[in-house]
Amino acid sequence: MKKILASFGSIIFVSAMLIGGTGAFLIDKEKSTGNTFASGVIDLKVDNESYITNEDGKLVFSPATSWELSGLSGKLFFNFLDVKPGDIGEDTISLHVNNNNAWMCMSVTLTGTPENEQTEPEMLVDSTGGVQQGELQNTLEFAFWADDGDNVFERREDTFREGLVKDIFNGKLWTLADSDHNIWSGEGAPIPGNSIKYIGKAWCYGNLTKTPLPQDGMGKTGSNGPLVRGTGFDCDGDSLGNEFQSDGIKADVTFEAVQARGNESFICGETREEEPSDDPILLFFDNFESCQLGMNFHPSWNSNWVEEGGVQAIQVGGEHKKIVDLDAGKNEGSTNHKEVITSKSIDMTLYEDITLKYDRKMDDTNSPTQPLGLQTLKVEFSTNGGGSWTTIETVTGESDWTGKSFSLSPGADHKSNVKIRFSLTGVDNTNHAYIDNVMIRGQLP
Repeated sequence: MKKILASFGSIIFVSAMLIGGTGAFLIDKEKSTGNTFASGVIDLKVDNESYITNEDGKLVFSPATSWELSGLSGKLFFNFLDVKPGDIGEDTISLHVNNNNAWMCMSVTLTGTPENEQTEPEMLVDSTGGVQQGELQNTLEFAFWADDGDNVFERREDTFREGLVKDIFNGKLWTLADSDHNIWSGEGAPIPGNSIKYIGKAWCYGNLTKTPLPQDGMGKTGSNGPLVRGTGFDCDGDSLGNEFQSDGIKADVTFEAVQARGNESFICGETREEEPSDDPILLFFDNFESCQLGMNFHPSWNSNWVEEGGVQAIQVGGEHKKIVDLDAGKNEGSTNHKEVITSKSIDMTLYEDITLKYDRKMDDTNSPTQPLGLQTLKVEFSTNGGGSWTTIETVTGESDWTGKSFSLSPGADHKSNVKIRFSLTGVDNTNHAYIDNVMIRGQLP
């Protein structure tokens, strides 16, 4: 097998309500920040024509996400940071394959679901406030089709992928043209060299409905684009609520063009080994720098945790700065001599190979009348929102700052309601456990 080129891109959305082959033929790879396509002796070049709903609810041309055939440095397919329920967008990519016939595959991988903090209305209806606990992927819909170049979905054209981001942006290869199927012709055939093929893609912040328009002939004539005829889709955002405010998604788009000559039986996803990502995705992080000193944890300034017993943050010197101080003095609102912090729910539905990391320090400065070792720190996780807990570690006595790392897999893999809990029990206020830099990462399958 001869893999000629791999090319990558990125998608970034923020809601305002918010929001191949193997072997060694010829290979050339070119990477841009955020979006990357590669070109080689089989030379795949790309341009993009993009449209977006404006503040008046009208579809307009989007120059920031459109470009002529060129290099891709600094370019993004999507970079919409203020979308509203009911907004719709349409893009058409043109793929230019030079010189040699080529097979082609495509994939889109969801790499982030940022919460982007929470507005006051969102906090009333959304209890998840972690760094990667946004919900936009649950309501943003996409449709991809083999277009004829006019940026309009028409009756003779077929979608080859459609659905919610959470369901279809899974990193699996989609066939554009392989020995079994070609989205433009319907038969297994490569893309001819020195040809241009078009992929249309529409998105909707809400419910996307196909309303294909009559076919008016092949390609763009100058007056038959989406600003004149519409996109061929409707978008209804009436059912959306405040839980999606400020949420976002990030995704990588990949195109692979593979030399057809000598690879006559090529099938997307079957004729090469997938290259797993080495970079885990950040799902949760808190270094407690947002905490207010001398005050109990409160959701208005740190929505990542619920505390019991009057947990506070303190300021220390060196690299740790602000940290959580679990103090076993006689405490309020909880069992005497016990303090607890429990994270909000973390959605890991898309992820596996979950890793928890944190820094801890144990401080047992008992008076001479009290023996050492009467304090106990227990670290636990739950996969059912706190209904039951699994112990990660139990620590007694004293210790200096220690970085800890634990796998939560397979227990936490693909679970939607994971929580982390740190509990200290002891005798008096000479017993302390300090926590900092809590981080959870995971991998997409």
